[in-house]
Amino acid sequence: MNTPQVTSPREGLKWVKIQRFLTLPFAPKSLKTYRAVKRFEDIPVDSLISDGIKGVLLDADGTLGPHHTRVFSESVRGHVHRMVQNGLRVAIYTNAMEDRFEAFEGVAIVTDVLPKPDPRGFEIAMKQYLGLDDPATVCMIGDNYITDGGAIDAGMRFIHVQPVPGPENPFHRFFRYLAYLSARFYSPESFR
Repeated sequence: MNTPQVTSPREGLKWVKIQRFLTLPFAPKSLKTYRAVKRFEDIPVDSLISDGIKGVLLDADGTLGPHHTRVFSESVRGHVHRMVQNGLRVAIYTNAMEDRFEAFEGVAIVTDVLPKPDPRGFEIAMKQYLGLDDPATVCMIGDNYITDGGAIDAGMRFIHVQPVPGPENPFHRFFRYLAYLSARFYSPESFR
């Protein structure tokens, strides 16, 4: 496989993000939610495994902690550790700074891939960082249908986590919320 090399930062306004945002209201399949939870720690590890999940890609900002945090709660670190202990392959896939995850022992940090929501970035993360080939066995956990929800287009399952409050660009928050409303409209059963 010819792996595209990424030399520019993945954070910020990218055409792939704009394109996904503009198409979401007209693409209900791109909003299909496997599960929706309040907090990352509410995700039942045993249910993931019984549903055939073998690998997990984790968003960081807004999912594991506030945006750009370098300190993660003990409960978040413990839940990631439980996933790894139960045999799940886990990698952190963020468009933001990648140098702040020392607390997550045994967890790969996805680098040098295309920015989320590009499906090719998810495919590379799955193959190179999780060592898996079947997207149906991979779950992306994140707070943003625009970026993290790109996993759905790559054939992966998506768990939506309510965003962790913190310092965040107001435009980012607004557009993320609009995408969330579209998802709730198309699959309200996932948010019960």
